Amino acid sequence: MNPKTTNELLKILNSADTVSELEEFTKIAEQNTAIHSFPEYIADCLSRTGKSPSQLIQDAQIQRNYGYQILNGTKNPGRDKVIALCLALSLSLPEVQRALTLANEAVLYPKIRRDSVLIFCINKHLSVLDTNDLLYHINEKLL
Repeated sequence: MNPKTTNELLKILNSADTVSELEEFTKIAEQNTAIHSFPEYIADCLSRTGKSPSQLIQDAQIQRNYGYQILNGTKNPGRDKVIALCLALSLSLPEVQRALTLANEAVLYPKIRRDSVLIFCINKHLSVLDTNDLLYHINEKLL
């Protein structure tokens, strides 16, 4: 089953007229929110990509012990670490925004210069190193 977008869920909810339709909606919504934490989300993405945790941590340019603490949920990553992990997994922009939301971090906002560069890098599937090179080139804070 393909997960529904928030807009699709809202459309279904808005069309519900009865309590039974509302109950049916809640079942659909629960199926779409099976992942409740950032570590679960990253684990799911890892399994889909076939990348090992050690390779992910290395590609994300994160210190090894801290990376494993993020993956097992004992440490909460900051926004830049979430983005670095997502870049290392070559996630799409909606997937990155979802990861940021699950990590309780602000989503990327295109009106912010640095965020717009990060969105560009995500869309072009650049590595963390290439992203940092671009950020350095335009005098923005590195990941």
